[in-house]
Amino acid sequence: MAVSFLGASRVTSSSEKIWSDLGPAGRRLAGFLFTFPDRPHRRERLIDLFWPELDAERGRRAMNSAVWRLRKLLASAPEYKEGHSLRTVGPETILERTPWLDVDTWALLEAAQTTLSGPEPDLGSAAIKEILAVLYRYEGPFLDGEDADWILEERERLHSLFIRSAMIVVRHLGLCAQYHDAILLARHALRFDPYREELVRHLLTLLALDERRIDAIRYYDHWIGMIRKELGISPLPATRAAIEEIRDLHNAENAQHLRARLVGRDERPRFAI
Repeated sequence: MAVSFLGASRVTSSSEKIWSDLGPAGRRLAGFLFTFPDRPHRRERLIDLFWPELDAERGRRAMNSAVWRLRKLLASAPEYKEGHSLRTVGPETILERTPWLDVDTWALLEAAQTTLSGPEPDLGSAAIKEILAVLYRYEGPFLDGEDADWILEERERLHSLFIRSAMIVVRHLGLCAQYHDAILLARHALRFDPYREELVRHLLTLLALDERRIDAIRYYDHWIGMIRKELGISPLPATRAAIEEIRDLHNAENAQHLRARLVGRDERPRFAI
């Protein structure tokens, strides 16, 4: 069973079921339980979080209904076992990690752990393939449209991990001369963070190295117009230097110097996941 929270919230099993079946509060409850799995959550706290406008009795009924709907959704998976996955133990509710639950946020955290675990992660072809599959599952902000404090915090954390991981993989693919895959990933990441200037420089460099210098210049001209219109700012000196180097790209020696831009800072700090 595949569960998605990054962008359009949905569950896909033998048939597709949409989180709206749970209702707005039930969708938020599901997001909370999946964000903090394997932890006991007191039912009173969950009611206060997701049904604060209801009195105690109506809040309990709403909570019971939402848990029942979520459990029914999970039970549609062939691997589901009664009494597992989503459990109620006394006054507490627990959602357990299980191998048959494929949650995009969990997958992103695992991929980020691999890419951000050190200054020079050992990314073999098999690991890169798995990480790419996870990064392309990122379709937008976590629980898009919601604005609770815990959602905003988790949204920012997951977005940061996605962008940092994408940049490392883009650089890795570029240094391996896999320019097509690197360009696709850079464009994918820039859909969700178009003003991330370091990533823009990577894309410009990759386009030039892929013998698409004119495409790089056109992208830069479009991008600079966008940031001036939307943000009222100009590119950083490093970005201006990169595009000038691309405009003057005429020989292999210049290309080699341009490729060195992908090496980046080897002494990057470790990041908390």
